[in-house]
Amino acid sequence: MASKINSKKIIVDGIPFDSKTEAKYYCRLKKLKEDGKIRHIECHPKYELQPACERYGRKYRPMYYIADFLVIQDDGQKIVIDIKGYGMEDAALKRKLFVYKYPDLELRWIAASNKYSETGWIDYDDLQKIRRKARNARERGLSMT
Repeated sequence: MASKINSKKIIVDGIPFDSKTEAKYYCRLKKLKEDGKIRHIECHPKYELQPACERYGRKYRPMYYIADFLVIQDDGQKIVIDIKGYGMEDAALKRKLFVYKYPDLELRWIAASNKYSETGWIDYDDLQKIRRKARNARERGLSMT
């Protein structure tokens, strides 16, 4: 099945990933675990946002947020990570619902960027702000330094 954003599925360690970028981040997490910097990695954790229900004779299926990773740090802090190349409209809504329903979990959207990050990874929202600022500067005829 083809992805709606043309990413290619890939398998690493027997685990299917939706994109090469997601698989690359998994390899980064594995290295952090080997180095003792994180305690646990779970791939594709599933969180219920809304249970199934029935109203006026119509049945509605449950709604889930399926993240790319759940990472547990040495101090026990749980971080839910989603690798984003492009934020689909429904993803933003699901993020809001997740943040509301799971206040004890930190949700991070991460994007790959060698241009704007020394590690190759950057917060997705920060990257969008940088890109907007650069685009606005180009439109005004200014250069970014």
